Amino acid sequence: MVKTGLRNGYILLLFIIFSFILNETIIIGNDFIAEATDQMLSGQQIYFSEFIIPLICMIILGTIAAYLKSIFGKQYSSTVQKDVRLSLGNHLLKLPFSYFDEKGTGSIMTRLIFDIEEMGRFFSEILPNLLVNLIIVMTATIYLINIDVMLIIVLFISYPIMLVVADRLSKKLAELAKKLRTHMDKRTEKAYDAIQGIVIGRSYNLYDIQRKKIEVDINNMVTQACKSTRISSLGWVLKNIITTIPVIFCYLFALYEITQGKITVGEMLAFTVILNRILYPIGDIVFCANDIREVGVSLKRIQEIYNQKEERKDGTIHNRSENTKIIPAIEWKEIDFCYDNSKEHPILNGISFSIEPGEQIAFVGGSGEGKTTIFKLLCGFYEKNSGQYTLFGHPFESWNLEAARGFFSIVSQNVFLFPETIKQNVACGKEHATEEEIVEACKNANIHDFIMSLPKGYETLVGERGVLLSGGQRQRISIARAFLKNAPILLLDEPTASLDIETEEKIQEAIEKITIGKTVLVIAHRLSTVRNAKRIYVVNGGRIVEIGTHKELLEKQGIYAEMYAKG
Repeated sequence: MVKTGLRNGYILLLFIIFSFILNETIIIGNDFIAEATDQMLSGQQIYFSEFIIPLICMIILGTIAAYLKSIFGKQYSSTVQKDVRLSLGNHLLKLPFSYFDEKGTGSIMTRLIFDIEEMGRFFSEILPNLLVNLIIVMTATIYLINIDVMLIIVLFISYPIMLVVADRLSKKLAELAKKLRTHMDKRTEKAYDAIQGIVIGRSYNLYDIQRKKIEVDINNMVTQACKSTRISSLGWVLKNIITTIPVIFCYLFALYEITQGKITVGEMLAFTVILNRILYPIGDIVFCANDIREVGVSLKRIQEIYNQKEERKDGTIHNRSENTKIIPAIEWKEIDFCYDNSKEHPILNGISFSIEPGEQIAFVGGSGEGKTTIFKLLCGFYEKNSGQYTLFGHPFESWNLEAARGFFSIVSQNVFLFPETIKQNVACGKEHATEEEIVEACKNANIHDFIMSLPKGYETLVGERGVLLSGGQRQRISIARAFLKNAPILLLDEPTASLDIETEEKIQEAIEKITIGKTVLVIAHRLSTVRNAKRIYVVNGGRIVEIGTHKELLEKQGIYAEMYAKG
């Protein structure tokens, strides 16, 4: 994020330069007026022609500088926000799967929306104002020193009290801002869950329960926001009161200096104009700590995402086509894994298996036994804690992740479709796929006729997460996507679960087509779907406890036989 700001530093530099020019024109113009005032009071004849042309030049130069200052200030803010949004989005896409499991959707969405908006306020308002105020104070201070250095001493002696007040207020505001962001995360998470689970919520009459949960978080947010507003308002009042005190001292001291003959009336007038010009900038600089600390909460939350390590990129093997015939295709030896890396709650414990190219094998077992976790490790979504995993004869760690994932197509019971057209969703399987390839994939997936029956055909929008389609239609689109990818290894995670018999038959027919010539790994709860698997691995408690064909496992009268008997 810092690099992004520096990358656009030349725009910020131009903003500073034109801010300086603008302020200098005001000071020089003010000096002309002060000089003319002193000449008038001393009885000298004033020739306005001597002042008009320089003043007009100053006005024109100041107007141009003010315009360019505004342009570059807004351009810097917009450019930095754009760069941060792009880089943060790109970084998120490269983070490990575990990060998204650990962080809730609400927290990530709040950072992407609210925290970046707060960061934008820093670059569009706080930072430019701080720089402008510093330029105004520095240039005006130099000018006032030339009038009378004692005036400056009196001015700045009066301000230390503001620093103490501002520091205490800013710390309190930062603490409240942090609590407010936490409540926003929870509110966003609950709102997201309520929308995604609207069918369950309504069917079980959970509306009041969900509303009360969201209401609690919103009330907490309002409470924190009200506290923050009260403190900010108090700071604003104190700022105005405290800012006035040094001014009174300075005016009184300036009058004293006139009576002593140390400054002229014209210099007093110039001092008054410049003092009014730097009055609020000094207060803003001192109280800027409030805004910086509050926005700092958002900046830290964004920086926390940047600090997350990306998925590894150290794999050296990129070429996929030359490796698909190596035996075995997949081999695991004593693989251990647990999600929290503490080894206190192992999900997989000493898993070993070997799969030849073209084989069809299955993993069966109860819920929560580790079957889906095996698929996640196969695709590199998580890294094993120990053991050896080779893919087509090479350690998985030596593969470039994108190349390794190119070997796999996944068809899951939980189908995700993007809120785009059917054509775009199928085309995810292959970059730059032709229309003919997309149509052929859909025909193989037994979905082409249905698509053509729609008014817009392949250009039909599927809605958010594919809600405008039935479960079977979504599943066949995901199979078409896998057909288009044409990966040598197919991972089937209970793809026919929760479907009616007729739809299941169509999908099963499509799966039989897609598995031809492929290495197939199936997760199944319905054991009738894995009868033809060459080997069945029974997973229990994170271990493989039985291995064999359907017939062999039934003859053993073990866990598999019990599961089969229960249907």
